[in-house]
Amino acid sequence: MSNDETELIARIVNGDTEAYRTVVDHYTATLYRHCFYIMRDEDTAEDMAQEAFIQAYRHLSKYDPEKGSLKSWLLTIATRRCLSELRRNRAVRLMDDDIVISPLRTEQYAKEQEVHDAVLRLKPKYRTVVTLHYWHGYSYAEIAAAMEVPIGSVRGWLYRAKQQLKEALL
Repeated sequence: MSNDETELIARIVNGDTEAYRTVVDHYTATLYRHCFYIMRDEDTAEDMAQEAFIQAYRHLSKYDPEKGSLKSWLLTIATRRCLSELRRNRAVRLMDDDIVISPLRTEQYAKEQEVHDAVLRLKPKYRTVVTLHYWHGYSYAEIAAAMEVPIGSVRGWLYRAKQQLKEALL
């Protein structure tokens, strides 16, 4: 963690709400995007990201930089909020993506979009492990801790997610 971030956290813990605004401004897009990949609904993703920031603010004094970066800690909180919401409301519907396709998009963009769409069609737990592992760089142990499941479950889910992605992309 950088000295600036350490100082920023110390200011927040001492009651400087403007310092927390800096954290929120810096990580809003990342948390929203992460929540959207899990929840598949813009409004819900926004709510989950906001709730994650609120929870983080309330528990910032418990943050331990030795265990990981502030970004990692925030993503863990957001993941738990999303999974908790999914458990509470199992009837979350999968949205159809209305994507406007530009005739100028490159072949690489088309491939990336195909992978992205395939990931979005995965079950929430598979989508979450793929997002955390490949897009956010979490280790299996970090994912297991964030999702509060055994590491073997993470390995199995990631394996099944990769199998489903192979099938979907062939």
